[in-house]
Amino acid sequence: MKYGVWFVRLIFAAWMVPAGLNHFVPLFMQPLGSQHLSRELFTALWDSSLFDYVKLVELLTGLGALTGFYLPMALVIGMPVSFCVWYWDTVLEGSRAAYFGGAVLLCNVLLLLFYARTYRAIFTARATPKAFGSKQLVPAGRIIFGAWMLIAGINHFFGPFYAEPTGTQPLAMQLMTGLVDSHLIDVVIAIQLVGGALILVGALVPLALCVVIPTLVCAAYWAVILEHQPVGAIVAIVAVALNALLMLAYIDYYKGVLQRRALAAGEA
Repeated sequence: MKYGVWFVRLIFAAWMVPAGLNHFVPLFMQPLGSQHLSRELFTALWDSSLFDYVKLVELLTGLGALTGFYLPMALVIGMPVSFCVWYWDTVLEGSRAAYFGGAVLLCNVLLLLFYARTYRAIFTARATPKAFGSKQLVPAGRIIFGAWMLIAGINHFFGPFYAEPTGTQPLAMQLMTGLVDSHLIDVVIAIQLVGGALILVGALVPLALCVVIPTLVCAAYWAVILEHQPVGAIVAIVAVALNALLMLAYIDYYKGVLQRRALAAGEA
């Protein structure tokens, strides 16, 4: 079993490390997309410099897979990128690129399964947070945050009951247009909708918080770096901060993910 784990780690690293490093030290031609939607989204990511962070995550995830250093955390951080690689290759680009995207996502998922015992606590159905000051502080924050994410999802799919931000600055508008046209924004909001509902009712809260935060970090990048309108930037920062504080309250459930050297299934 352990040799199978090592093989998948090597395959995953063999993709992620060169793909990430190539952006900073050119090794081969970067695919730009041959279809309208794939090229539009790539151009938006490139022009907004968000692509720099995508490639940094790829590189760090690949190094984690190669060395085993903080690998459970690297796999979690890399999962949104692996999904986006699959989405771009399969849904937007198609053709032979779909095989590469599928392989990347499959390797990431398999490795998560191989290290499943390090994630077991995250799937606690009814987790108990640490109390900070008042015992009601964390539950109140959880309800507020969960309702916030849930309402945002409902507004997107069943509204709009209020206007969603589209951007006023060129780069912000370009990136938002790329996300909307590719329907990747629907995936993002669906994550917030489901995650918000779980957080609101107190079910699988550590998992929901972990899944939602990448979407909020990207939203904060859009609001602060690209759009830089004060109100929107403050709202985005508050959302990330509230998510992070709630994760801190549930930190005991993330200890397995934070192991420096974790053992996978079949490893002694």
